[in-house]
Amino acid sequence: MTIHSSNRIRPSKRHIISRIKNKIRSCFFLDQWIVLLAPSTGYKSLSWDDFKPLVPPLDRLWADPFIWVDNNTYYIFIEEMIYSTNRGRIACLTLDKEMNILSNQIVLERPYHLSYPFIFEHEGQLYMIPETGKNHGIELYRCARFPDQWIFERNLISNLYAVDATLLKKGDRWWLFANIRTEGGSTEDTLHLYYADHPFLDSWTPHPLNPIVKDIYSARPAGRIFLEDGILIRPSQDCSARYGYATNFYRIITLTETDYAEVHEHTFYPQGKGGILGIHTYNDMAGITVIDAEQRRPRFLGQISAHSSRHDFSDLL
Repeated sequence: MTIHSSNRIRPSKRHIISRIKNKIRSCFFLDQWIVLLAPSTGYKSLSWDDFKPLVPPLDRLWADPFIWVDNNTYYIFIEEMIYSTNRGRIACLTLDKEMNILSNQIVLERPYHLSYPFIFEHEGQLYMIPETGKNHGIELYRCARFPDQWIFERNLISNLYAVDATLLKKGDRWWLFANIRTEGGSTEDTLHLYYADHPFLDSWTPHPLNPIVKDIYSARPAGRIFLEDGILIRPSQDCSARYGYATNFYRIITLTETDYAEVHEHTFYPQGKGGILGIHTYNDMAGITVIDAEQRRPRFLGQISAHSSRHDFSDLL
């Protein structure tokens, strides 16, 4: 059917001006996800001044950092996406004692998008659950050689578009949190929960209250669920202002096969200086806090200088 131009919806003047401004800005600035490190202070005491940035080249982003420590060496597993491919892969940054990058190697790449490399250990073996929503499932990988060789084991859950799957063991149950793209929900506002007796089953039980969170301010996972003073804290994304705008911390007060409840404890917001536009991952291990941040960078001035003048990692290893 031919659509005559007179019937087309024409963009408003305001929309046209906005598009022109964005186009001009993109010629001179790049909104890029970077990784930042700081000595652990607790999630309620986070300060931008304490962070040391690890900034990728201008042709890619680094996001979704997860820490692992092996033989007194820090490894940061990340999503690395080259802009020209628009497809994420899992990379590993190896750090020295001053948290400078010694090496950057690709450790997992598939013909579909990968991100959010959730790493965990079970019975002495290391595993990874990367985000594999583009392949319509939650995939499990086993580490055959650390840090750069990972072998596909199985699908934990198939035939669904899931993002940022986050595993938790509590009591004799394993719990899997993930945002699910379903009718009436998106990957930014719809959190689902599943449980099983063993982490490697392919028959996870959906929680009867799914979606357990339906809120663009707090649904999407933002890192490993952790214990603070005996209390489970779930990091989550606030995607209300933009994707990955801020990181929330929610205290889980009820987690059973029939009920779920959480309450807000704290939010870490992007700062008003330094070009920081958003933050959407938080992880902490062995004395190090790692986050990511979307930063507006000039395209023609090289690397942006560090935020921090106070970070000191000398006593960690």
